[in-house]
Order: sequence, then C-alpha cells, then structure tokens
Amino acid sequence: MENTTQNKIYEMFHKSVLQGSSIKEHPLEKADERFKSTYYDLMYITAQYENSDTENQIQFIKRLMDSTNAVTVISDHIRSSGELTSEKVADFIKNCLHMKLEIIFFMDCLLIACSTGKLNKKQVDYLSEVAAALEIKRNEVELLCEYAIAILEQSTEKYEKANKRDTSELYKHILCYTKKFVCGAIANTDRCLHFYSLTHEALEPKRILIISDSASYNSCDIIRETIVFENLKIDLTNMTQIHDFHIGFDCAREVIFKSCEFVNGGSLRFKGCRSISIDDCTFLNFNNDAVFDLNPDSELTVSKSVFKNCGYETGFTSTTGGIIRSTNLNRVVFRECSFENCFAQGNFKGGIISFNNNAEAYECTFSGCNNGTYLFYSNNGSFKGDRNKLIDSVELKS
Repeated sequence: MENTTQNKIYEMFHKSVLQGSSIKEHPLEKADERFKSTYYDLMYITAQYENSDTENQIQFIKRLMDSTNAVTVISDHIRSSGELTSEKVADFIKNCLHMKLEIIFFMDCLLIACSTGKLNKKQVDYLSEVAAALEIKRNEVELLCEYAIAILEQSTEKYEKANKRDTSELYKHILCYTKKFVCGAIANTDRCLHFYSLTHEALEPKRILIISDSASYNSCDIIRETIVFENLKIDLTNMTQIHDFHIGFDCAREVIFKSCEFVNGGSLRFKGCRSISIDDCTFLNFNNDAVFDLNPDSELTVSKSVFKNCGYETGFTSTTGGIIRSTNLNRVVFRECSFENCFAQGNFKGGIISFNNNAEAYECTFSGCNNGTYLFYSNNGSFKGDRNKLIDSVELKS
C-alpha cells in the first residue's frame, strides 16, 4: 500500500471512526459486564500490539465503551489487559461464539489495527490467529477486510460491491458502522434487499433499476424474500414524465417501507407479496395511477403516513380505488393516516381509497377527498373504523 493511500485511510479513520458520533446499536451493548470487560481488555491488547503510539486507538476504545454502556474506564483495562490468562481468553472465545459476537469483535479488531494505515507481518499474523480462534472462514475474513476498507473510507460503492458477495450475511453483524454512511443498498443478497440512508437522502431511481431483477421501459421488478426501504426520498419524476413508470415487488414474504417519501410515482405493485408494512411515510402526487396495486393474499398495514394529491382518472368502467387498486378482498388497515385531495374519477367511481377490500381505518383524517362516490366502497368486502375525521370529503363507506 502506497504511503499516500495509507495516509488517506488513516485520516478518514481518524475523522469518521474515531472522532465521529456515538456507535449506535453495537451488538456488544446487550452483553453482561464480565464479558464486556474482557472485550475491552482484548481491544487494548489489539491496539498496542506492535504499536508504540496508541492514542487514537484508545480514543476509539473509549468511544466504544461509552456506546456500550461500560461501567469501567479505559485505565482499568490498560491495567487488567496485562493480567489476562489463556483460560480467561478461551472462556471469552467460547462465550463470543455462543452469543454470535465473533464477527463484530473481529471487525473491531480490524478497525483498531488498521488505524495506523499499515499492518506489519506480526499484526497480520495476530489478526489471522484471532480469526482462526473465532472460527471465521478465510473467505469471510477477506470479505470483512473489504467491509473494513469501506467503513474506513465511508464508501457506499465499496460497501455495495462487497455486500453482493456476502452469502453468509456478515453485514448483519456490522450495521452499527455501515448504517452511518451507506446511502443505497445496505443489504443486497439473494434473500434480502434493504435500501437505507441515515440522513433521509434522495435515492436516485436508477439505482433501483440497476439492482432490480428485471426492468423494462415503464417498470422494474424486485424479487427477494424481504424488501425494505428505510429513511429515503425517492422522486420518480424523471421516470414518469414520459411514461407511467411503476415499481413491482414480487413474491416477497415481507415488504417494509419506513420513514420514506415517495414523489410523483406511477404505482407500487405488489405481486404475490404476503405482508406489506408502511410506517411514517409520505406519498405525494401519485396521480397517474393508484398508489398501491395489490394482488390476492396480500395484507397491507399503513401507519402514521400521509397521502397528498393521489389518485387517478380513467374512462374505464373498472376504476377500483385511487389509493388501492384491488378487488381481491385483501385485508387493508390504515392507522393515524392523513389523506389530502385524494381522488378516484371515472365512469365507475369505485372508492377514493379502495374498492371491495376488507378495509379498516382508525384515527385517520380525510381532507378534500371529494372526487368520488365513497372513501371505501364495497360490494363484497367489509369496512371497520373508529375515530376518523372527514373535512370536505365524501362519505366514509357505502
């Protein structure tokens, strides 16, 4: 590694890892004090191994201790680390494996050891022995090293590149570090796709197209067991100004939208999805198609979310709902949601919100939703609700 690269990595580590905000949701936080104490001891041993200047590493350990609610101070571990016995270390490793903390422990060792920008042979050998004791496979060590580089450089691109090859789902153990900088796919495996941003950043829709399983002129499809969109703003204006672009979610066991904002979309289509959960989200100007298109057997729960200027107009007689297009008797539940200027206009006005679903609405507000016959229209389905508020809107149900 060239000196310029070493210096760059060191500076990034110093600024973003050592001097950054607290490490939230570190897996060690839930361990008992005895285990934590040995963990900190071993962190200090790693910091000072073949290293004469440990100031920055000690600052990192202090930050780790603060973030995991330590009851000790760093001076305790500077002293007690020299008193560790082989029996105590063996017991630690056994407990580490039992509690599935071996991945995060090795990552912490990597981050501390690499903070100098360069590892000598003895340090490499030391880390190799740590990995072997923790029963971490060679290919997993290589992948964790790639993750460590991504963390040090705060690089979403390098993180996503490593994550694509993560068949062991190692990423789940190091989220306390990666969630700080990733804006994009924090998980993109055969089973899970998790788009995420810490600071509610805008996600370029083309990123979704690239990661999707298939894409065409007016749609893309995502096929995973679990699909999560969290803390993102997704503006589909450029995708819908020429054609009615929609995003499809296929055959997922679980789909979760949390704290997201979707703007100017065509439709979100759920094909063969079991459970769809939407919490604290906003949907603005979905006025070319229904917001949600549900296939049979889907269950949709929407909480504390806002719908504004959503719905569609059509000359067809099969208009089924401005928010939900479905006639499949799906269970649909809205809790503490707000609907403003939502509509369903056509020859057959089948419900501003939905038509022929087993729908429920609790503590929701409907304002200016008056372009349609009823909010919830049902011939064969059902409706239950309580404490809903209507302002300049049509009747709640048929």
